[in-house]
Amino acid sequence: MTTRLLARTALIALIGACTATPAVTTSSSAPTTTAPSATTTPTLARCSDEFEFNEGGEIAELPQESSDSRTIGAISWETVGDCETFTVAFQTAEGAPATTSPSARVLHLESFQVLRVRLLSVAATIISDQLVETNLVDRIYVVRSLDDGMFLDLHLAAPAQARVETANSPGRLMITLKPGLVPLEGFSTVGERVVVTSPATGLTVDPFLTVTGYSRTFEGNVLLIATAGNDVVVERSTTAADWAETWGEFRATISLPQGPVSLFVGESRAEDGALEGVTVRMTVR
Repeated sequence: MTTRLLARTALIALIGACTATPAVTTSSSAPTTTAPSATTTPTLARCSDEFEFNEGGEIAELPQESSDSRTIGAISWETVGDCETFTVAFQTAEGAPATTSPSARVLHLESFQVLRVRLLSVAATIISDQLVETNLVDRIYVVRSLDDGMFLDLHLAAPAQARVETANSPGRLMITLKPGLVPLEGFSTVGERVVVTSPATGLTVDPFLTVTGYSRTFEGNVLLIATAGNDVVVERSTTAADWAETWGEFRATISLPQGPVSLFVGESRAEDGALEGVTVRMTVR
């Protein structure tokens, strides 16, 4: 073991203390809202069996030729029986209610535990995350994408099928969820300032692994340290798309040895070098 790795081994002892369980944090940067925004169709009607609900893969593609939506405003929800409708309201760049909704693409991530809503024309947000704790949704995160625009991640508490619609004047997007049939394949690892959406903890993964998630670490710097036993096998950093206004997406590809591996994702405090973040434990095939 090199001198550099020996020095890092002392820090790795702290990783166990930084480990986060797949539970949702209880703090929120915006007040929880239980009353929905005005909509054109009551939640009860949206839950009707006459509408098609989808589960897995792409849920909806909602193009818009032009939109004045630039900011994500209020996020609200209403529950009727086992059906839940989430309404996202949009604002213009000047802060007025938008008249048209933005283009959106909605899909389940591979684990089925996250429903992602991509919003291409949106560049700002009032809300960074919001605690929900309904039967189907734990929390919502608002994330600046590495590619373009922003996205909302609904972290599901149980399997769900979904349908999505938009409305104008004012511009809104409505996501309606009903209990699903496909079991969730692992949960995101959630910490105070880091969320790892892939890989899920406890899974068996390929040696060539892409780690994805979002963070609010200082200046968007994200540190990744993988250990196998007492050996550091990967140490690298990447930069998230945001950290000051809202959560910023990060993505990093690493190569891992076979066997049990612990992956720390987070940051090293400047004042004392202590590691703060989450740890994902996995088995590499």
